[in-house]
Amino acid sequence: MSLTISLKQGDDSVDFDVPTDWSDMTLEYYAGISNVIHSHQEKAQLKENSILERYKDDPTIDEIMGNVKIMDNVRLNSDLFCYMSGLKKEHMYLVDADKIAEVVGLVGILTKEYEPKGHRSFDFEGETYYYPSENLRKNTYGDFIEATQLDMSIESMKNGRFDVLPQQMAILCRRAGEKYDEDLVEEKSEKFKKLTMDKVFEFSFFLTKRNKQLLNLFNMYSEKNLKGLGQ
Repeated sequence: MSLTISLKQGDDSVDFDVPTDWSDMTLEYYAGISNVIHSHQEKAQLKENSILERYKDDPTIDEIMGNVKIMDNVRLNSDLFCYMSGLKKEHMYLVDADKIAEVVGLVGILTKEYEPKGHRSFDFEGETYYYPSENLRKNTYGDFIEATQLDMSIESMKNGRFDVLPQQMAILCRRAGEKYDEDLVEEKSEKFKKLTMDKVFEFSFFLTKRNKQLLNLFNMYSEKNLKGLGQ
């Protein structure tokens, strides 16, 4: 959705787009919004714990906590609006409050769960890439292992899971006849940050399903081994 926000002083205005569907939202944008929200959640939790400890015997603790949560929500909405509009905070103060509420309200897409469509491929920058098949016919087991092992490095990455997904897709999603080339993964990963979330979710559902299947096989194998050992 394209929006134009007017500033109260002078004739200045800013134009920007706000995604209102998963097919409009890039992985980069989704990661940015999520980081703003998670950062506030962590700070808010620490603040609440501190206040609860300090005022635990205060009879007005509920009122105190209510006011704190209101202010935390105002700060969150401010940061979300700045991220979505590209405006600096000093300029945000020149925008009508109703407009800020309208823009931030559009983030409601993040509360909706994506329903997988079972697509086998996706188009990106004029080319068609294919998701890894259910039985990995077009991917070696080594490719799959390399992609899943990236999950182990999530904690050390700036955007966590959002940094890993483009790399995993760069390894496992290929064009017709394309062979795995380790030297091209980094370049391909950078491009895939521009993929929209509907394409990313389709891949994520496949990978989650495959990992669950492997885990179930491991558990069954372990159980049989224990029985065979008389345990």
